[in-house]
Amino acid sequence: MTRSRHVTPGRTTERLEKIRKLITALQAGPRTRADIGALLEMGPSGVRKYLADLAGRVKAVADGPETHIHLVMRADQVDAYLGELAAQAAARPVVPPRSPEGIAARDPRRHFHIMSDDEHYAIRVLRKLPDHDPVHVAFFGAAPARMEARA
Repeated sequence: MTRSRHVTPGRTTERLEKIRKLITALQAGPRTRADIGALLEMGPSGVRKYLADLAGRVKAVADGPETHIHLVMRADQVDAYLGELAAQAAARPVVPPRSPEGIAARDPRRHFHIMSDDEHYAIRVLRKLPDHDPVHVAFFGAAPARMEARA
């Protein structure tokens, strides 16, 4: 999955689907942490994170050597929470990246020549004027100041 800010939703759809799966399983009855790990196909640390996300909605009850996780929400609260999860699952709108051609069109002093290629190469367009190389300045001195036409 990509981590680009303009593509990925705030909380991934897969994570929300696993939370939904966990809640429906806990509605059927209490589960142990091992059962939850097998259901979500993850280890104990992942189960801990999902249970932390559901804090206040689940309760751990020690039953002998095992701890059972119970759902403490009523059916109408579960439906409302699952509705909230469905609303969160909507992805952010895709924003096309700014192209250097668009930047060059806004600033006529800037020129870009990008060769066509089958590989994507992201370029970063700097807003400031380019500086002289320090080694060049050390050998040949600083460039004369530019005279700008005043209107």
